[in-house]
Amino acid sequence: MRKKQLAKDIIHYIFDPKSKKHFSTSVIAIFNGNKAMLIDAAYEDQMSELLEEFSRNNIEVERVIISHFHADHMEGLKALHKVPVYGSSRAQETLNRWTAKEEHVHFTPSIIVNEPLSFTYGDYNLTLIPFPGHSVCTMLIKIDDHFLHIVDELMFSPDGEPLLPSSDGHDMKRHLDSLDRLRSYKGFTLIPGHGPIFNSEALSFEIDNRYNYLKALHNSDEFISYEEATKDCTCTFMHSEWHKYNFK
Repeated sequence: MRKKQLAKDIIHYIFDPKSKKHFSTSVIAIFNGNKAMLIDAAYEDQMSELLEEFSRNNIEVERVIISHFHADHMEGLKALHKVPVYGSSRAQETLNRWTAKEEHVHFTPSIIVNEPLSFTYGDYNLTLIPFPGHSVCTMLIKIDDHFLHIVDELMFSPDGEPLLPSSDGHDMKRHLDSLDRLRSYKGFTLIPGHGPIFNSEALSFEIDNRYNYLKALHNSDEFISYEEATKDCTCTFMHSEWHKYNFK
C-alpha cells in the first residue's frame, strides 16, 4: 500500500495490482481529527490492511461513500462493521447483476442518494452526484470546488497510461453520454478510481479517446476488431484483451 497526500487531511491510498498487471485499486480518506470518511473500500484484504494502519494511529472510520457497486470498489465493506454507507439509488441494479444475493447484506447502502447530495465533513464540502455511465450506479464525488472523484469513467494504470474502457451491462450509449457530461468539469483536479490524479487540462484528450472507441462499438451491429474500434484514437490503450468483453 502506497499513500499520497492530496491536501490537508486528504490521503490517496493506492494498492498494487492483483492479477491484472496494470489495474490498481485505491481508497480516498478524508480526516476529521481521529475520524475518517472513505471514498470507496477496495478489496477486503486491502481494506483490512488500511484498517490496521488506522488502528495503529487510533483512526476510526466514520462513514464510507461507494462510488459504484463493483467488487474492486465495495468488497472492503466486509472488513467494516456498522458504518453508514452512501450509495446510489440504483445500487441494487448492479448488485443484482454482479453479486450473489446472499452477499448483498454486506454491500447495500444505508444512505440512498438519488439526487445531488451536499454535506460538510471536517474542513471540506462534499457533493455526491448521481452519474450513470460506466455503471448505472456511478456517483461522482466533488470535494470543495477543487477535487472531483470521477470513478471509472476514465481508467489509468498506476503510471497514468490509459486503460481500455468497459461498460457495466455494455450500455455504450449511457457511457458515451456520461463522457459528454464529464467534459463540463473544467478546472478540477481529477481523481480516477484507477490511476493517479491529473489536471483538467488533459480532460478533453482523455475523453476523446474513450469516446471514439465506445462510439465505434455503439455504431457497429456486429463484432469489430480492437484495431478497427480504435482507428480514430490517438493513444494506445493498455489491456486491449478486454475488448472482447465489451461485446458480451
